[in-house]
Amino acid sequence: MEAAEEYGALRYAQAIKRLHPDLGSAWEEICGGHMVFVARRSPVGRAHGLGFAGKVTPQEIDLVEKFYFDRESDAQVDVSPYADPSLFESLNQRGFQVAEFNQTLARWIGADESFEQSLQTGIEIRHVQPEEAKEWSRLSARVFFAEHAPQFEDFFHPWAAPEHPLSLAAFVDGTMAACASGLIVPEHKMAGFFGAGTLPEFRGRGIQTAFMRERLALAQQAGCDLAVTLTMPGTTSQRNVERAGFRVAYTKVVVSKRHPSLANAGPPPVHYSE
Repeated sequence: MEAAEEYGALRYAQAIKRLHPDLGSAWEEICGGHMVFVARRSPVGRAHGLGFAGKVTPQEIDLVEKFYFDRESDAQVDVSPYADPSLFESLNQRGFQVAEFNQTLARWIGADESFEQSLQTGIEIRHVQPEEAKEWSRLSARVFFAEHAPQFEDFFHPWAAPEHPLSLAAFVDGTMAACASGLIVPEHKMAGFFGAGTLPEFRGRGIQTAFMRERLALAQQAGCDLAVTLTMPGTTSQRNVERAGFRVAYTKVVVSKRHPSLANAGPPPVHYSE
């Protein structure tokens, strides 16, 4: 389940490295997981999956800190309650503080389960076409970043690539109205769902439910038997995915240590979830 976010961040950094090598995107394996850096002030770029391969020492957390500080970025680490307890101890010793809580929700996908659906008249759900990628990315930025959208118009663009079959768009009477994404992790037979949102003027038409059922069907066709998503606790997003059969597997925290030069730079950039 942790691989959903870990691999999502890793695949994104790898795509950005190909598209924008000047940004200095980087990743390294450590303590059973990965440190991922995309760009300064990027909403994606934390250390994921630490503590699943054994004990984590303060010296290894020093390496995490150095990886991010050398790139003039805050050091942030996802902490799962199932990680080795030494991870918590080492992070505490190095002065990391809680920055955010996330719910990890999951559901099994039955091999014979049916995800047929009936959409309202005028609504179409389908894969993002190459010529629609820029529009899809701009719409996603509007949904998730509101007044900050102009800074993130290209942020979602890598997920519109053909190799991501879970990247979908919803059209209402021919107008692109909503977005959804995700990735398949074949080695775990698992699908991670993220990046689903609808423009305010098109909400209340069942689009999010349709996105969920379509992605579950696509994951099933890809041989996955598990779907995972993350939400902020107690949100509409959490209630929506629970209606689709997901249940809270665990709550995890993001811990952070500010780069000295960013101490007065305001809060870290906004994150987004399902």
